[in-house]
Amino acid sequence: MSIILIFGGILLYILILTVRFRVSPFVTLISASFIYGILEGSDPVILYQIIISGAAKIFQLLAIMVFCGVCIAHMLRKSGYIDVIVDDISKIMKNPVDTAGVGGFILSLPLMCCNTAFVLIAPVIEQTVGKKTSAPYLYIAAIASIISFVLIYPSPAVVPVIATLLPVLTDPWRLDIVLIPVAVIMLILILLFARKKTRNLKPVKITVISDHSRIKAWTPVLTPFILAGLGLLIPAFSFFSMISVALFCGMLVAMILVGKEARDTGVHDGTKYAGLIMFDLCGAGAFGAVIASGSFPEEVFTLVSGNIPALFLPFILAATIQAAAGSRVVSAATTAQILVKATGFSDLEPTALILMIAGGSCMISFVSDPYFWLVKRFTGDDTAGVIHNYTLPLAGIGLLIGLAGVLVQVLSGHL
Repeated sequence: MSIILIFGGILLYILILTVRFRVSPFVTLISASFIYGILEGSDPVILYQIIISGAAKIFQLLAIMVFCGVCIAHMLRKSGYIDVIVDDISKIMKNPVDTAGVGGFILSLPLMCCNTAFVLIAPVIEQTVGKKTSAPYLYIAAIASIISFVLIYPSPAVVPVIATLLPVLTDPWRLDIVLIPVAVIMLILILLFARKKTRNLKPVKITVISDHSRIKAWTPVLTPFILAGLGLLIPAFSFFSMISVALFCGMLVAMILVGKEARDTGVHDGTKYAGLIMFDLCGAGAFGAVIASGSFPEEVFTLVSGNIPALFLPFILAATIQAAAGSRVVSAATTAQILVKATGFSDLEPTALILMIAGGSCMISFVSDPYFWLVKRFTGDDTAGVIHNYTLPLAGIGLLIGLAGVLVQVLSGHL
């Protein structure tokens, strides 16, 4: 049986279990790993070791980052500090569209999860513009949170790509010299689009009153980036340039500032939520490792060689896996593990490679995407409405990110 057909069948299997039966992504991906490996003819003992090592690699890369980011998020929510952060953004942005977009874009980074950022900011948006008129602003917050999440290092959607495909890269932060401007341009474009869509909408403006300290509210969010910056600039503090260390310090700062009740509840709830996220990501690591260990990468490259430029394969793979698995981190991590065993990618500019994978992971955010259902629940729209206001605009952003990747590759002189 062709390995391409096996791969297609496994993607269909993942899609059915995820959408039709709502099975846990961890269970779905681990079972898919075993089925794929057995159909390919792998020895069961070796297959098990590959699955374990793939899951362990993702845990090693992301566990501390995800745990700290999610715990910071829950502590900020429980303490009410998130209201202060969004209120400050609204005072600068003025326009509620810009507040929702910039808020989602910013919060997604230190919290290490676009879903968590959306869950935190959605109730505040509903408070500030009125629940009946909040849907357009919720959509923009959701899309903006994804833009920063898939593009900017050290997001969990970018870290596995760098660790797998660019292990010799000594300073991954320098990639942000290109990635951050691209993300900001995408944000501006989606904000302009949203302004046009909401120009006739008159939100009910409600002032959120909070007596919380702004310093205490912002400090846990800013601490990881300040420490990482110091680590990059001052050799004596280079230890802090490791994002896991910087985020852990940010979590400790949050635990000190939010008070006992918010600390205890936030860490407790955050631990549970982080555990769910990490199990799903470890399942993705196992699935990607099994695929990468077989003949699929070589067969895919042989299939497209001479027909499709190597630059477009990461985009296509990420979009395909996103359609089946739903998670952008799963799409990025699995695509990276497949590509690491393929040939023909040595000439790709690292930033272009990241942009192509990021763009592909935004292309098909439909019913298999947990974020799709999260946005549907908060907006109250029907499925067609969510497709029109979330899936399609995000696909447009994905195409633009892919075009940015092509442009970067052209400017680097390798295409």
